[in-house]
Amino acid sequence: MTSATAARSAPETNSGLSNFSREALRSFLQDGSPTSNERWRRWCTGLIRDGHLSASDLLDWWTEVVEFDPVLRRHVTRPVTVQDGTVVVAGSGKEQFKTFNVSTAAAILAAAAGTPVVKGVSRSVSAISGAADILDVLRIRPVIDPAGIPDALQRHNIAFVSYPLFCPRYADRYDGVFDAINPASFFMPVATLCVKASRFLFGLAHPDVELSARALRAIRPDVAAGTVVSTDLTDGETVDEYCGVGTVRLARANAELVDATTRAKSAPATGWRTAVAHRPTHAANAALAAEALAPGDDSPATSLVELNAALIVGPGALTDDSLDRVRHARRSGGAIRLLRALSESR
Repeated sequence: MTSATAARSAPETNSGLSNFSREALRSFLQDGSPTSNERWRRWCTGLIRDGHLSASDLLDWWTEVVEFDPVLRRHVTRPVTVQDGTVVVAGSGKEQFKTFNVSTAAAILAAAAGTPVVKGVSRSVSAISGAADILDVLRIRPVIDPAGIPDALQRHNIAFVSYPLFCPRYADRYDGVFDAINPASFFMPVATLCVKASRFLFGLAHPDVELSARALRAIRPDVAAGTVVSTDLTDGETVDEYCGVGTVRLARANAELVDATTRAKSAPATGWRTAVAHRPTHAANAALAAEALAPGDDSPATSLVELNAALIVGPGALTDDSLDRVRHARRSGGAIRLLRALSESR
């Protein structure tokens, strides 16, 4: 398909009306011209803004991506076998207030507490440091091939996995096009990690966690259960983590149903924001993640990491047991020992 043909087939968005269609998405995937990229961004902005998306639409989106990427198609039909109890952990990234790399630290803490974790990683898109960037500073090597995931889990109870390993053609087309939440953000970070996991925990920087959970239940029926979490710190300021402040939204999915809950907490204080904010360099963000895993006194950063690690360890919900387990793993030194072991294994 030529660029001109793709442009004619893509939906017009100047009127403010955007509707999902597989044909339009297919044209954007096949045409990587700057004009097509701009139209793709505008189309996705309209879909998010106007709420013209359903779980069925996102399933169709996934189907188009799988058809577009032959490597992903192969992995979807033959996902990597991992040990029972393994949890896939991923996040969408943020648009407004940006915390440090909480989900990466939480994944390490959960692994130290005994839960096998497959953590998706990427370079920075909307923040200073993506998970892959701080892993470089910490000298932690992601697996270089999906076949290496079981061995990484066997050695350290955690495997860091770069998303393009499972979808190289799609990643090459998608990367660099978006720096904001778009329809793919609702499911791709979990869906592309093709392992036979028991559960997933997905952080979404958008209030509609229920849409994401319903889409993931349809896209990955092989994963028995999962939780999508987001927190509104203030009106229009959403992060992809469970915070002890703001308005927390959870959507829990299993084979039978999706259950969504909302809980309002106190507004975030200025001191809390300062303590957990994304730092200006990779080294500073890596240092804060390591500090949040070290034994010692509680802080806003350690508490934030523990809350999210407890969601990984528990059944997609905070329980006294899951919180006790992750707190013990940090305070006993288990988390920092695992961090050092991961670094030394490079």
